[in-house]
Amino acid sequence: MEANDTETTRWRLRPTEDGIQVDDSILWLDARYTGDLSFLSSAQLLSSRTQSRVITTEETVKLLAINSIKLNALVRPYNQLVSIGQLRLELLPSGAALGGASLMVETRQGTLLYAPHLQPHKTGTTRTMQLKQADTLILGAHTPFPSHHHPSRKKEKERLLQAVSNQLAQGAHPIILCEPYAVAQELCKSMAEAGIPLAVHKSIYRINKIYEFYGSELGPYSLLHRRLRDKKVIIWPLPTSKTGVQRLLPEGPLFCVEDSISTSSFPDLMRTVAERFIISSGCDGRDLKSIIQTVDPREVYFTGPYARQYETELSSSKYPVRALFPSHLPLLF
Repeated sequence: MEANDTETTRWRLRPTEDGIQVDDSILWLDARYTGDLSFLSSAQLLSSRTQSRVITTEETVKLLAINSIKLNALVRPYNQLVSIGQLRLELLPSGAALGGASLMVETRQGTLLYAPHLQPHKTGTTRTMQLKQADTLILGAHTPFPSHHHPSRKKEKERLLQAVSNQLAQGAHPIILCEPYAVAQELCKSMAEAGIPLAVHKSIYRINKIYEFYGSELGPYSLLHRRLRDKKVIIWPLPTSKTGVQRLLPEGPLFCVEDSISTSSFPDLMRTVAERFIISSGCDGRDLKSIIQTVDPREVYFTGPYARQYETELSSSKYPVRALFPSHLPLLF
């Protein structure tokens, strides 16, 4: 069953093209244009200014300031309750990136946990994911439901390190393309611990400095410049649908670190990717099943472009699972 903006749920959630409104209240979830208060779960969600007044973490504010995005923000630390009208709110670490958060909402009618992007595996660079029991759970479906489980993150990182070492032994310096807000920092730490000389793209360098300001030890690395291009392994942001194919990639073997086994990036149409690795910034289907069992909700909703696919794949669970999206917008699956 699909939830839409005319259907009444336990929480009377109203999905729109601009986030989700909670229970006809002033609270919205990851909205950019509302005149009310919106919870901002991650710096990854904003690429330009927002008109909303947001509730978020200090780390998220700092990360967005890198790109001159200023927020009208109610800044809250993790695990500190704040009351807004009849709502009691608490930000929980999502584990997915520095400053990334889930939102626990409590009223007299029950509890809701909005967790659009979770990372259950320890990365060594940010706070570990935290969950709490809730009546209603909202999860994100931003990548296709995998036909197979993702490979072990530990084994994939070991495989990447071995592939990099092999290239270095042959006198080549690979370019590792990855998600810049969370995975890049995890790889910086792994490469540094292995003693691999490393240079990073300027956008990743700025993000790294914010991570280090908040206590993440990423190890030695350099800001990429021309003289270093043929002497160090390079970590470069993986192109997105917004940035498109990149034409200025340095020379060297291309390694792509993908978010899902169901997706493949093509950073340079004139060059082939030497090898691909699956080191996701979020969850796969197996992780999400475990998260649902831990939260033990009465109902589960998925939001995002693949919400219907997740609804179908997890329909056999003991928990009612529904896709949550505006009724006039099509889903990808």
